[in-house]
Amino acid sequence: MSNDASYPISEGPRPDWDLPDVVDIQIRKVQFEAPQHRNFRSALSEYRQAVEFLVRTSGPVPARALSPALFIGDVQVIENQQIGENLYRFLAFEPQRLEPGSPIGWGWLNSPREQRQLTNFPYEGSPGSDKKPASKKPPRRK
Repeated sequence: MSNDASYPISEGPRPDWDLPDVVDIQIRKVQFEAPQHRNFRSALSEYRQAVEFLVRTSGPVPARALSPALFIGDVQVIENQQIGENLYRFLAFEPQRLEPGSPIGWGWLNSPREQRQLTNFPYEGSPGSDKKPASKKPPRRK
């Protein structure tokens, strides 16, 4: 016979982990220098350039163990830092994986597609990138 009494877990208020809306995104190609660490080499040290996404939100990103992420199509961009009030810098290190015309989504790290918020900003390529959107070929002259 067990002496364990089972009590229901109290249902207190749950944290609000909804992400704020994205109100602006600025995209550009930037030079990158990996941080120097004393006891180990940064996993980002092989990169010299990145595509920078400056993301302005309607409010602060809630603090939690998971990081926010941008999704360019299905490519997850997770390297980020807060650089101002409601302003976040995301870096993509493999621009060849980013398809011009892809929708930009916003969510938590590894969010399934149905849980991401679509922004009003499609990815049109970074200024100065070699990757251009597909265009129609001019008609051949006869």
